[in-house]
Amino acid sequence: MGDAEQVFSRIFALKLYGQSEPGSKPPVLVLSQLAAELEAEAGEGAAKPVLDAAVLDRVLVARLIEAPPADYPQPPIHYLMGCYERSSEELRRAGVSEAAKAAVATARDLILNYAGLALFAGMIPQPPVLEARGPLQLLDALLLRHGLSVVALTTVVTPAFAAAGGQAAATAYAAAAAPMPPGFLEELAVRHDNDEGLQEAAVKMVVELARLVSVISPLGDPAPHLTCLAHIASLEPLARPAARARQWLPDFKVAGGRAAVLPGACWLGPFFNISPIPDDVRGAPQQEPSVLSQCFVGMESRRQGDVANAINTLRLAMKNIVNQLHGSVKSFLKLKTTKGHMIKWLGGVLEGNAGRSKMSFTPESVAPDGFMINVAAVLLKLCGPFLDTSPASPFWKRVDPGFVAYSHGLLDASYANETKLAAASDEEAAWRERVRSNGAASTANSEPSSPSGEGEGHHFICQAFFLTAHALHIGPLRSMTMIEEDLAREMRWFHGAVQQMEAAAAGSTNPMERAVIEQRLNQLRAQQDYVKARYNAFVATVLDPALITDMLAFYRLMAAWLMRVANRGAAGGVGGISIPLPEPAPQEFTCMPEYFVEDMANLLLFVGRSAPQLLSSAADGAGVRLEEFAVFFTSLMASPKYIRSSFLRSKLSEVLEQWLPQTEEEDGRGGFRRRAPSGASADLAALFNCNPLVIQHLTPVLVQLYNDIEHTERAGAFYFKFSMRVTIANILKYLWAQPQHRAVWLAWVRSENYRGSSEKFASMLINDLTYLLDEVLRLLKLLRQAEETRADEAKWAAMSQQERQEHESQAQFNGQNLTALVRSATSVISTLNFVTEEVDTTRTFLQPHMVTRLRDSLNYFLKYLVGPERRQLRVKDQDKYGFNPRELLRGLVTVYLHVDSIDRANPGPEGPVFAKAVGQDGRSFDAAYFDEASLVLDSGGLLNVGQREQLASLAQRALAASTEAEAEDEEMGEDVPEEFSCAILSTIMKDPVKLPSGVVVDRPAIQRHLLSDPTDPFSRQPLSEDQLEALPELLERINAWRKQRSGAGK
Repeated sequence: MGDAEQVFSRIFALKLYGQSEPGSKPPVLVLSQLAAELEAEAGEGAAKPVLDAAVLDRVLVARLIEAPPADYPQPPIHYLMGCYERSSEELRRAGVSEAAKAAVATARDLILNYAGLALFAGMIPQPPVLEARGPLQLLDALLLRHGLSVVALTTVVTPAFAAAGGQAAATAYAAAAAPMPPGFLEELAVRHDNDEGLQEAAVKMVVELARLVSVISPLGDPAPHLTCLAHIASLEPLARPAARARQWLPDFKVAGGRAAVLPGACWLGPFFNISPIPDDVRGAPQQEPSVLSQCFVGMESRRQGDVANAINTLRLAMKNIVNQLHGSVKSFLKLKTTKGHMIKWLGGVLEGNAGRSKMSFTPESVAPDGFMINVAAVLLKLCGPFLDTSPASPFWKRVDPGFVAYSHGLLDASYANETKLAAASDEEAAWRERVRSNGAASTANSEPSSPSGEGEGHHFICQAFFLTAHALHIGPLRSMTMIEEDLAREMRWFHGAVQQMEAAAAGSTNPMERAVIEQRLNQLRAQQDYVKARYNAFVATVLDPALITDMLAFYRLMAAWLMRVANRGAAGGVGGISIPLPEPAPQEFTCMPEYFVEDMANLLLFVGRSAPQLLSSAADGAGVRLEEFAVFFTSLMASPKYIRSSFLRSKLSEVLEQWLPQTEEEDGRGGFRRRAPSGASADLAALFNCNPLVIQHLTPVLVQLYNDIEHTERAGAFYFKFSMRVTIANILKYLWAQPQHRAVWLAWVRSENYRGSSEKFASMLINDLTYLLDEVLRLLKLLRQAEETRADEAKWAAMSQQERQEHESQAQFNGQNLTALVRSATSVISTLNFVTEEVDTTRTFLQPHMVTRLRDSLNYFLKYLVGPERRQLRVKDQDKYGFNPRELLRGLVTVYLHVDSIDRANPGPEGPVFAKAVGQDGRSFDAAYFDEASLVLDSGGLLNVGQREQLASLAQRALAASTEAEAEDEEMGEDVPEEFSCAILSTIMKDPVKLPSGVVVDRPAIQRHLLSDPTDPFSRQPLSEDQLEALPELLERINAWRKQRSGAGK
């Protein structure tokens, strides 16, 4: 046999003469009938036919079409793939000749032609079951090639063989199937690129692949399927029809966001849906093996090391899955014919799941959390090459804020419904129209990302940046919110329900009743275990260090980009910030979605609460400088023209509060919330004390923010403001203890001449103290009444079951409110304690219109804490509510002592005013209260000798002022001329002024009013202090009248 004949024989496992070799692999067949035909055609005397290129086509026709062998173990297409593999073996032989190489080329040419006939034209006979399977046989071979076991393939194909031999036939087919040889699919795709059959085959393969992967969990073996996807995505003749298929991207307006994970609607979606997080929607495919049962159910009874190993294994699996998905997406993006479709797919699944950005949504209407997290993780990796914030990065030239106004169909609908950072709706609409009219090129040079389709007009870097921000918004960040709100609430509910049922079981003496309770208890425990397992699956997924590091790096870039936009394109990023930011704020900034900043804060808060060590590791390993976030947040808190929402600006302060270094006094009498455990916070102390911008601006910014929170737009804003003021007070307390910050604070107060924001801050403290302590007293009375009702057996027995439940529910509600209000009130008192330590910050409280407000509040609550009314405040388990009346009293007394001490040491033009104001409070002042306060505090060792003496002195001086005031009132009498009386307080004026409305009032009275309401109280028109008209002539008449009355009384 010649070289070519031997090559052909080995490749095709065929001979024209000799004996068949059924035992060889593959079995070698002898085509005796074809040999006879060839001899007859050649005529007598001619040489015997040989297996050469001239007859090879007829050989394959005979082998595959005219007389296919019966019971041959390999189906035709697998036989041809085997031939291709053997052709490769021929090329690998040592010393292969040129003739042999030519023979291989001829053989491959025919193999690929006949493979097309078998797969796309139906011209090669196959058993009906394989005929029906058609091009999916290519998928079977590809799966084997990429690691799917024969056993697993058997499971895959068994349904197809149900009516044709069943399990046995499926097993035989899988055993005989040939793994796809390297190069075969590539050459086949190129050869049949224009064949409709190849295009149909590509679509059938990816849809089937999606169906198979939809039931595989991360703990299964999705690698073969993901590698098949990557293989297909890398071949343009296959990737192109797959991306153009009807099942590529559904109409989400019709099908809903969940269509993104349905194989028949969106074939790429199920690959992104491989996740540890279970999809609890009814009818959703169940991924096996169950991650919950193997990793998270019964965690309490497992060794911590085993749990940690399980989570690490899971995260490693997800890392590989995300990497493979990223590779496939990159392949689609690299091909010109599929790039636009891939970008459209990414935008489409985000737009289609816009409902996930709502406060509440039905899970059936949107894609699952696992899917969205994986989409975000892949997009983060696509952003990887341009996360560098250096000035040389190509990012700066490519990202256009105008994308938010006109994304060419990618995210236009989503952006239209998002709250903007500062722009009003009409301003945003005008900007959007301007950008659209300019062809979506507002500030940056842009290049089309694709020849056609969504996103045209913006560079891919720009598209990837904004797509990633939105994917994080409705993906991982939404999941983090779900963990802290929905899932945590579910866990608390089940914990309480199980406790109640356990108590009921323990208290039941009826065996039948007890059995019913035990059955229900077991059900509750099983549900509780599932909820815990689901919670832990969420946490393990979103707190994957790799994901968190990528997210932090992205938001570092977001912060730098927003600062560049704020500076109108000037380089420098966060490092080039000026505080406050320049005004007017550019529309390119104010029209950005609010979530660009809020998501950044939410991420840092969630990680800081749940895994603060990840902040440190990100800083060490990925160059994420958290100091940059601190400076960025400080600049935004200082710039309400850039962020309109005081809610959002206060959330930024919450991040800073979480980073405060821990101190020994964490949850004691200061009443401040416990901060995150040390880890990141221990490494971040320097950012409060070393950065010049932070040192120079943070305190004034926080004081102003404390004031601004008075009016916020969010639901529940009234109670929210107290919570956020506790947060701000935490930071201010820490800053007060730092000499640099205290010096800045005092200099700032002096620069405002004790008015402005510092005065409003003092006013807010007094307002809050008054309201909060009033509410605390009210709720304590209600709780005491509730206790008395329960203690009255006859009254309790007379109540119906529903009335008792309502009573208990209301008492529990009041108790929860009391706990929150006590915390806020304690924070206010503690803040007053430290701000009244210094002369400059205390002078604000000693102004005429402020000192009376302070004394009113202090005297009123001193009366309740030590006077006869205190008996109404005694409730059981005071510690449960955080209510410690003795500590509360000490806080109030400390304010008295601080203010009095500074007032005497640094008197104003009229001399000391505080003791006089305290004594002139005709409503609540009683010197005996000060004596009682001294006794209460002294008994607990809470006053030293000097403080006792000072408090007694204050009481004596206040009593003297009270006596003097009473005498003066008697002298003035009741027939005060109407023109001398303040129209607001009905008291004799000491500094009369006329309002624009013409009404005459006392200056301190109107100043006090303006601190909370900048309008004329009589006309409701806007009013400021510079509009007040002094009335010196009236003042002279008042003083003369006073003098006259005073003289007449002697």
